[in-house]
Amino acid sequence: MRRTVPLVLASIFSLPLLTACETIVDQRGFAATPGSVEKLEIGTQSREDVIRLIGSPSSVATFNPNTWYYISQKQETWAFVKPVMLEQNVLQLSFNESGRLQSMKKYDLSDGKDIQMVSRVTPTAGKELTVLEQIMGNVGRFSGPRQDTNPGAPTGGI
Repeated sequence: MRRTVPLVLASIFSLPLLTACETIVDQRGFAATPGSVEKLEIGTQSREDVIRLIGSPSSVATFNPNTWYYISQKQETWAFVKPVMLEQNVLQLSFNESGRLQSMKKYDLSDGKDIQMVSRVTPTAGKELTVLEQIMGNVGRFSGPRQDTNPGAPTGGI
């Protein structure tokens, strides 16, 4: 009996710890109503028609306002581990100059590419000062308390 009490207590106290590590699945971004994307017709629908049908875009291309993106992602997170991307879907809609839907492309997670960051640093104008130069550069720049003769000093008046 004495050996089972610690075992029972340990299992009772470890149960909340185990349930706290449940896998969390997050769905983010564009979520179209079923069948709405299939109703898009190339060449006939305007921007307003597309917004009415599937909603406003997740993003608009920076240099071409005629390209819209609808982005959705599904991530899985477990405890403190880095999240894993399960799904990623991107719908790219392009419009012609008259505002009619010109093309529609779909991309998924397999179309994504990892981009390596460039470690170069852009130089800026000026001089980099050491800590000592910064401290010594301010010596003598501070003035004492304001005098009544200073322009802009409070008048303390009426």
